[in-house]
Amino acid sequence: MMFHSYFRSGLSGAVPKPGFFNRPRGLDEGERALIALVVTREAGRMDLARLHAERAASALRDPFAVALLLEEGLPSPLTGRLGALATAAGILASDQPRLGRFERRRLASNGVDADELLDLIATVAKVSSHLFTRQGHDA
Repeated sequence: MMFHSYFRSGLSGAVPKPGFFNRPRGLDEGERALIALVVTREAGRMDLARLHAERAASALRDPFAVALLLEEGLPSPLTGRLGALATAAGILASDQPRLGRFERRRLASNGVDADELLDLIATVAKVSSHLFTRQGHDA
């Protein structure tokens, strides 16, 4: 308890400045699950993709869109914000991850801000790391 309150107020008692670790926003749970669905599906792990799809469908309250993405894969059959996030997640999970100008503009035009972009990248990295770690244990 003391540890938590110590870092909440900071060393000097001042309010911490915004920065990498103090980001105010990010993606919601359903969007993170959708990204995990894309990463695991692209890695060929349909068992995990189905689990993430269930979570995404429940959280996003759009089971049709999630089922379509699970079935069709990439390129994403979805449009709008979910389509932009799915496409970007697929690019970031590829062997040569690079979000080009078009993809960055598509994300921005669909309301994805800098905090959410950082969360997108972190989610892809976390799921990819989990897949890589599991492969090491499965071998």
